[in-house]
Amino acid sequence: MVSWQTIQSLLFFFGPLLLPRILATYRSIRSRPAAQIRPLPQSTSYALAVLFISGLIAFLSTLPIFAPANIFRRTQSRLQTPAGVLLTRLAALRPLTAEDDKLRQVFDAGGLDARLLYARYGPNVITSCPFASPGDIDAGRAYLFYALPSIVAPHLLHLFALGIATSGLLSGKEGSRWRTLASIAGVVLAAAEVWFIANYDDRYNARSTRLNEIDFVHWKLQVWRGLAIAAMDGVLGWVIWLQATGRAFLSPTPAGERLLDHGKLMEGLLQKTRGLGVLRNGTVRDAGMRSKVNDYWVKEGEVMKDVFEEPEVLEAQRSALRRIDIERIGREAEIYVDAILGGMQVVRSPGTLS
Repeated sequence: MVSWQTIQSLLFFFGPLLLPRILATYRSIRSRPAAQIRPLPQSTSYALAVLFISGLIAFLSTLPIFAPANIFRRTQSRLQTPAGVLLTRLAALRPLTAEDDKLRQVFDAGGLDARLLYARYGPNVITSCPFASPGDIDAGRAYLFYALPSIVAPHLLHLFALGIATSGLLSGKEGSRWRTLASIAGVVLAAAEVWFIANYDDRYNARSTRLNEIDFVHWKLQVWRGLAIAAMDGVLGWVIWLQATGRAFLSPTPAGERLLDHGKLMEGLLQKTRGLGVLRNGTVRDAGMRSKVNDYWVKEGEVMKDVFEEPEVLEAQRSALRRIDIERIGREAEIYVDAILGGMQVVRSPGTLS
């Protein structure tokens, strides 16, 4: 078991590293401008629904009704209690079944080793494993291999739920961004449980003399597994929601997407320019419309000439010219021309005069 001293040591080691990041993330979420917050996309809501269902199922799996009955707790007996006495106490509480008779045979044949394996793997494994019997040499490893499918199965289902929730088709880019991290976390959780059950030391249970000293690992792991999966789904859903609504974890647009957006913008400008060119050609080619355009510009010139000959306008022009920095305007004009003509090269043949 992981002692409280070990947990404290881990907190003291990782706390100074993680706490500033957590506080910075919290401040960035609280200071996010309201204009950047957007509604939750419909596709992302489907991913959150999958995570909610997965977390709810994992949380409900921690309830005692989904766990096998623990006859030692049911009868308030120690591990050293003889199998006959144990079944007699159980018969006083409920009718005995064929599984109870099978369990009595295993306890009679295996003694304390069978009871230790019962506390570690539960009743279903030690009564149905065909590879070994309690008391055999290296029986614990054989029972571990037999119990692996039942240990790993919930995690495989959880990874399947994570894959659905973080798929690009269902959750969009908001959920698919966290696909790799979620998969790694799910695999690490499964590996941690397998490592813990494989390296568990039964000597503590072997020395226990009272019921409350017995560590029933099989039943504890079921609760821890369900809570860990539910917590992981909750945190992942919260992170996806923060990113999808623009509250946190915003990343710059990839270069490919920016190029695609600029390409679409340039394509739209090209279409408008072509439309203006067609309209201009139609105006110039039609004699009536061309005469109207010429009449407009002639009249516009006459009107503007009269306007600029007004004394007030002339005075305003002189006042504006006195305030204008001619050198700065020249520099800005030069920069503007260079920006337009930048990258253009004039290619001359050897016989071309410069």
